[in-house]
Amino acid sequence: MNDPASLQNLNDIAAPAAVAWWPPAPGWYVLAGLALLGLLALLFRWLQRWQRSRYRREARAVLADVRASGAGQAHRVPELLKRAALSAFPRDQVAGLDGTAWYRFLDGSAHCDRFSARDGGLLAKASYGIGKPLSESEFVALCEAAEFWLRQHRIPGD
Repeated sequence: MNDPASLQNLNDIAAPAAVAWWPPAPGWYVLAGLALLGLLALLFRWLQRWQRSRYRREARAVLADVRASGAGQAHRVPELLKRAALSAFPRDQVAGLDGTAWYRFLDGSAHCDRFSARDGGLLAKASYGIGKPLSESEFVALCEAAEFWLRQHRIPGD
């Protein structure tokens, strides 16, 4: 009964020792460093973009004040758009624009056709007081167009 092939003579399998989680392999330190550098780069880019768009936030705040003041302050909207455009784009590209060229610039930078199609006339009416003053609905449309441009315009390379 003492057969060497008997199951009673078998021993349990010896399990290897558990692998420790700490300290990690050197590759994990490299990976953590790269991840940290990536996060810092993203944070730096976000801060740069946030600083570059400061003029947008300020212009939108002024537009909110103008909107709250009513249609009597409509003449401030075209001025606000021009100031915002001068803050965002090179002066020689924006300063001399007026009329149709100005509307095309606004449309081109926001990738729309709002100003050339319909809201450009409201800008001219608000700027120069052409005809009777803007009605409340025209004033609201002008403010909405200005808000749209302030949110949507894109600066090349941004």
